[in-house]
Order: sequence, then structure tokens, then C-alpha cells
Amino acid sequence: MGQIVIRPAAELGTKSRQTRSHFQNTLRRNIGFALKRAGASCRLEQDFGRVYLETDAPAVATRVLTRVFGIGNFSVVEADCAPNLDAIVAAATATFGPRIGGHRFAVRAKRVRAFDLSTQTINERVGEALHHAGGIVDLGHPEITVGVEVSPEGCKLFADRLPGAQGLPVGVGGHVIALLSGGFDSAVAAWRLMRRGVRVDYVFCNLGGGAYERMVLHVAKALHDTWGHGHLARLHVVEFAEPLNALQATVPKQFWQVVLKRQMYRAGSAIAAAEGASAIVTGESLGQVSSQTLANLCAIEPAATLPVLRPLIGFDKQEVIDEAQRIGTAPLSRRIKEYCDIVPSDPVTATTRARIDAAEINLDGGVLAAAVAARREIALHHLKPADLRAPYLFTERIPGDAAIIDCQPESGFGRWHVPGAAHWDPAALLDHLGELSKDRTYVVYCAHGVQSAGVVEMMQQAGFEAYAFQGGGRGVAPPPGGRRSLAKALGTKGSIPNLFLH
Repeated sequence: MGQIVIRPAAELGTKSRQTRSHFQNTLRRNIGFALKRAGASCRLEQDFGRVYLETDAPAVATRVLTRVFGIGNFSVVEADCAPNLDAIVAAATATFGPRIGGHRFAVRAKRVRAFDLSTQTINERVGEALHHAGGIVDLGHPEITVGVEVSPEGCKLFADRLPGAQGLPVGVGGHVIALLSGGFDSAVAAWRLMRRGVRVDYVFCNLGGGAYERMVLHVAKALHDTWGHGHLARLHVVEFAEPLNALQATVPKQFWQVVLKRQMYRAGSAIAAAEGASAIVTGESLGQVSSQTLANLCAIEPAATLPVLRPLIGFDKQEVIDEAQRIGTAPLSRRIKEYCDIVPSDPVTATTRARIDAAEINLDGGVLAAAVAARREIALHHLKPADLRAPYLFTERIPGDAAIIDCQPESGFGRWHVPGAAHWDPAALLDHLGELSKDRTYVVYCAHGVQSAGVVEMMQQAGFEAYAFQGGGRGVAPPPGGRRSLAKALGTKGSIPNLFLH
């Protein structure tokens, strides 16, 4: 069994006795939660501002503890001994002597509780012993720092201190709903609230279909599994196609971007109220895009019925990307295209609440309410790799604007293919993905649906909105003497001429 000394973030020590006790108990619970999820055994004891961990997997624990909010730093215990000077010197010499030779070192002793043994005496005696073992004393810039923590019950020795995630333990700061697009900004904004001890659930307003949902799920799952120790988060998926259609049919075009953001605020506020959350969180930063000018933010905010928290309001884009890189969401966010950009030119950049109220006067609120009521809730802790794969790879319909790719062998393509389909060998297609536009939707089929699923898996991972046709070529091809199958797949009405190409 390995032992680890865990020191809470310094901020916890500034709280009142009652608040500090609550925070430390929450931290201990979250540590246990994180280690159980990682499959490591865990026995925790708390004593005078320290959490002492015993585990059968210290290497796993070391990796996990760096990402539990509320931990200031921690040390893997390399030796323990009786709390007397001779025993401490002997343990330190046996543990660190063999590797101290030729290296600069320092000794840092600390009494965890009142004790009659002087820390200065410990530093001098252990330092002298390690110097005789070949070490070079350097209190300013040591290569090895020998830590000694002593209490009336015993003494623990370790080398250096590993940094924790700092912040506050998740669960002490309330509950919010984060609007999650999957991009750099919204993921980092959610992470920053988690770091302040807040329980974060997510609302995803889906403008891009199943492949987009899958990419956003990956981001939410990464945030939850890596950083969300202490809260079983959920993702609320709101299909936003109908609210967007209603918006575009009734609102002047220059206001689409601002009204879309208003609609997302309304959806987030409604779900937050239903879930008992106190605020909504967005990844907006001032001036980054047209809807995030100060004037437009002032016009958008009244649509929310709860406070709107914007932890990135003063960040520039590179600062956000750098933080996304540090927390691990950047590779996932980088592949997600911008679905919210619905005004290609001349969006309004400085409007007022009155103008936006007037612009959306004919907008039917019932459409958004129906979409929110029909939302799906996904428990992120239940998601398995298969759940993030199969449901998002296949389609039974081919959208009218989709690019269709046939991956049958040459002979199969020659016998029959969907009119207008491009013919690609699967390996060649993957080699040339960089030549395809990510602004298109792709439907891929092969003879039996096996190869196309593999191709689409790689395309989605590369950030494409792509689907494999359910059933392969047999599913998309019309039966002998009939055309209903293909008509249904293509979403068209009436007859389809020239089905069979020889």
C-alpha cells in the first residue's frame, strides 16, 4: 500500500472554522469519488489540515489527484518512522542517501501539530547526514527537496511536492447550467466555474445533427471524467432546428445572430429553473464576435431569467485556446466547426434591447418551449465508448444537400450507385480528407455498411459531419421493380427517374 499526504489549497485555510470543515469534508469525499472512478483503493483520514491517503495504486492516485479541485499540493510518502530525531535521521539517510550523491538538496521540516522537536534541529541533523552521504546543500535552488512532516503520532518523509488543481472542491459553490457548444470558449468557461467549486450541468443547443452532438458529447465527457470529481453531470440536448427555422422566418436577417443567442439564453434559463440551478454560464468574451460586443450583450442579456456568468469576458482568443490546451479539451474543440454563425455578412454589431424586442415581436415562443420540453438528458457518467460511437454513425435518410460517397468496389459501383454519388476507395478517401470541405454534410455507403461505418468514424473524428447509410448499399438501393426505398432515403416525393445506372 502506498501513502500520500494531501494538502488542501491555501484558500481553504482562509475560511471560518465551520466553512473550512465543510470544504475539507467535501474535498475528502471528492478524492474518494475520483479514486473509485479510476479503480484505485482508497482509505482516507483527515487531521489538522491534511488528508492522508492509503491506496493500492499510488501511480494512478498521483495522476488523478492533480485534477481534483481543492488540492493545493500532495506528496508520495517514501518512509515513515517514530517521531524522534534519531529515527528521523536514520529513515532519511536510508531513503534518500543512495540517490543524493552529487545532487543539490534541501531539507524542509514541518510540525503538523504542536511538538517539542524543533524543525530547525531536524533540518540541520538530516541535512548533515545527507551531506555526509554525498549531497550538496543548496537551500535556494535544490534539485531534491526532502520533506519531513512530524507529529506526536509519527513522522512521514517524502521528496518534493506535486501541484494540485487548486480552486475549491466541486460541490461547495452551488449549481449552474453551462451553455456548451463544444468550442474552446464554452468548455473553458465551464471548467472555470468547476474550479470555483460549482456543480456544472450542460445545455447543448444542437444546430448540426448527430455528428455535431457526438463531438460535443466528447467534450462534455472529457470535462466530467477529468475534472468533475464530486458531481454526476448531465447534458441536456435541445434540438434547435425548428427554433432556428422559426427565427429565420420572422426576424430580419441582420438580427439573426443576436436573436439566436437570446433563444439560447431562454433555453438555458428554462432548463436551469427546472433543475434548480442558480445561473447560466456562457463562454462569451467581449468583442470576440458580432454578438459579443458590449451593446449586443446588453441587448441579449434581458432574455435570461437568471444571472448570466461570463468567466471569460476579458480573455482574448489565444488565452482561451491556451487554457483549453492545459485542461485537455483543445484537441476535441479544435475539430468542431462554428454552427452558430448563421449570418454570413453584415450582422448587427451595436443594437439595443428595444430594437431586438421589436425585431422578434412575431417570433413564436411556443416553438422554443416545445424544443426545450422535448430535450433529451444524457447522464455523462453512464456513457461508455460504444455509446459515443454507434448511435451517431448511421442515418436512414440522405439530406437533400448532402454529398454522397460510394465506397463499393469498382464492379459494384458500375452495376448501380446513387445518382450523383462520388466513387472513392475507402483508404484513398481517408488519405484525401484534407481536400474535402467541412461545410458539407456527407453520407457514405458501401456494399454492406461495414467499411462505410469505419470511414465515417474517421471522418467524424476529423471534424466532418458525416454518416454511414444504415444497411449499406442494400439499404439505399431500390428493390427490384420498386423505387420507394430510395425515395424514402432521399427524402423526396414522387418518382425518381434514372435510378439504375449501368
